[in-house]
Amino acid sequence: MAGGSSERIEDLPIPARWIIDEARRAFLTTIGPEGNPHTVPVCFALRAGDVVIAIDHKPKSGRRLQRLRNIEDNPAVALTVDRWDEDWTRLGWVMVQGVATVEAPGRPPEELLARYSQYSHRPPSGEVIVVRPRRALWWSSTCPHDPTSHPPSG
Repeated sequence: MAGGSSERIEDLPIPARWIIDEARRAFLTTIGPEGNPHTVPVCFALRAGDVVIAIDHKPKSGRRLQRLRNIEDNPAVALTVDRWDEDWTRLGWVMVQGVATVEAPGRPPEELLARYSQYSHRPPSGEVIVVRPRRALWWSSTCPHDPTSHPPSG
């Protein structure tokens, strides 16, 4: 088992990068107006060292999303990506702590379009959340220096 932290996602060891690269979703945590955490599953991609998350077309309440309101009030966020397996020797997670900004609606980041084929027919048209990492923490049951370690299979 191994774990650690780095200031940049690019500096994470291979097992931690595998977790991010193989994940299909992450969990974004923002802080609400009364200090309560607000966590939602999100689609994400990496763009030049940042994490990008688009607000897509799935049904919403019709009012501005809580995660966007929270970021405007307090830009401190955490994004957690995990790898779950019934074989607990394959468990792992990465948590990116950072500062988020919200970009205006428009063209979604190419990195998101490339990562999710579901967006090819109907690209997201909402705001884009950009998380600039300040720290990336990770833990993996796969040792980064073990030559027998290999990325998760299918």
